[in-house]
Amino acid sequence: MGAGIKVEKLNAYFGNTQALHGIDLEVSANHATAIIGPSGCGKSTFIRCINRMHETNPIARAEGKVMIGNTDIYGNGTTPVEVRRRIGMVFQKANPFPTMTIYDNVASGLKLNGFSDHKQMDEVWRRR
Repeated sequence: MGAGIKVEKLNAYFGNTQALHGIDLEVSANHATAIIGPSGCGKSTFIRCINRMHETNPIARAEGKVMIGNTDIYGNGTTPVEVRRRIGMVFQKANPFPTMTIYDNVASGLKLNGFSDHKQMDEVWRRR
C-alpha cells in the first residue's frame, strides 16, 4: 500500500439506515487531516470505513471506493487485516477485546504480525 487516501462515492449503512451519503475526499500523503462535525454526523462511521472496521458490525455495509495509494481496500484480495496493519485507529475510550486477558490484548498486535517469542512479548507487556 502506498501513501495518500482517495474516497469516491462512499455510502455506509446500518441495516436499511444510510449513515454516509456519497462521500468524496482526497487526503494527501504525509499530512494530518481532521474530520470535524457535530455528534452523530458520521465522523466515526467514515473513519471506521477507511479502517475496514465498519464491516465488523453484522448489519453494517459500505459501498463505494476507498484507495490507499494504489490499493482498493474493498477490492478483491485485500483483507481487513492487511488494511488495519497500515491504517490504525485510536478510540476515545479503551476498547480491549472483552474475551481476552490483559496480557493477550497487549500481545495480540505482536502475534498478528508474526511475533512468537514469548520472552519478547513478556517484555512488551511489562512496559505497557
